[in-house]
Amino acid sequence: MKVGIDYKEVDLLEEEFEYYKEISKQFGAQSKDFFKDLFETDARGFITIIKPKNSVPWVVLFFVQQVMISQRLRLIDSFMSKQEKQ
Repeated sequence: MKVGIDYKEVDLLEEEFEYYKEISKQFGAQSKDFFKDLFETDARGFITIIKPKNSVPWVVLFFVQQVMISQRLRLIDSFMSKQEKQ
């Protein structure tokens, strides 16, 4: 599913989105500041680079990094499934 984070479209699983909401709830209004300009995405909603400019809680940084890795693994899994069918 595509979700808007800091005005960027991000491809997330349902579980990842739920965890994002937990993080946002944990930090309240300040959570928007932590995600502001933290990463860039491509047209598919995949995180392409993480570039913190300010101090960011580890939980936020780990979450964004986990999503970035998970997106790539889903892409590889999809590719391998298509290859196996051929």
